[in-house]
Amino acid sequence: MKAAYIKAYGGPDKVEIGEQSKPEVRTGDVRIKMKAASVNPIDWKTANGDLKALIKPPFPIMLGSDGAGIIESIGEGVSNFKIGDEVFFRCHKMDTGTFAEYFSVPAELVALKPKNMSFIEAASIPLIGLTVTQSLTEKADMVSGSKVLIHAGAGGVGTFAIQYAKACGAYIATTASKKRNALLSELGANEIIDYHTQNIEDVLSDYDIVLDTLGPSVHTASYKTLKKGGVLVTVLGIPDNETIAEYGANFMVKIVARMHNKKMHKLAAKHGALYKHHLMYASGSQLAEIAKLIEAGKIKAIIDSTYPLDQVQAAFERSMTGRAQGKIIITMD
Repeated sequence: MKAAYIKAYGGPDKVEIGEQSKPEVRTGDVRIKMKAASVNPIDWKTANGDLKALIKPPFPIMLGSDGAGIIESIGEGVSNFKIGDEVFFRCHKMDTGTFAEYFSVPAELVALKPKNMSFIEAASIPLIGLTVTQSLTEKADMVSGSKVLIHAGAGGVGTFAIQYAKACGAYIATTASKKRNALLSELGANEIIDYHTQNIEDVLSDYDIVLDTLGPSVHTASYKTLKKGGVLVTVLGIPDNETIAEYGANFMVKIVARMHNKKMHKLAAKHGALYKHHLMYASGSQLAEIAKLIEAGKIKAIIDSTYPLDQVQAAFERSMTGRAQGKIIITMD
């Protein structure tokens, strides 16, 4: 089968498209004939070598971490899916390779594709959907009536987060350039801050939650928008100490992580707030709940662009600009 992979770390030009063995179907797995997969920052960061201090899989490293397709084969012990089912999924954190014609994945990480979405649209959802729902509900305890600031509302995470928070009854502010206002209002944003001309701390106050998709550069200003006891959840940067330990990081990485996280918590405490980092985990049952919201018309896919499998390099370059509006998709057909 054709697949995208790297044999050495570097930029997008290190990505190769070539023949790889069709994946086996292990006990508890389903093998999926891939139709589409989404590009996420973790994909090109892996190719660049940015994550090698945390994760060092052997070469060649297969690329791609979520997607959608049709179940082509079923492993022993799987009873909740059948051949021909249209599904979407996010793979385990180190079991990557969805930029390929076939992919095998534990059935527990798979959910039926929303009936009102194409494969391209469904492929855009798993990683960002799980990241958002877990961050806002498990880490930040968002409820109906919560006031939520979502940074970079026009990005892949941001467009989903606005819709999800709206579906949960939250009041939403977001940051974006002015030209994104129409889209973000349509998605459900109550207030849109033009980061070119406005400072969030001058406009917003008494918020319950900040969802950070930009990094530490926005933390100080973000804390000034939160009420006492408010929560900033970031999905970027160095994970918390417990997650670092789960990855089996070496001693020096653990030391750096502890120092970083101590600094982050100290800054939050200075403003009477809480700092939390979230690294998404795969879950088929949670994707099934997200699918219900999609089928109910509460969440739609926002697609920036699509690229065929042999143009993964170009897709990475587009993602690395930081200017994508919604998700970038790799198609297999």
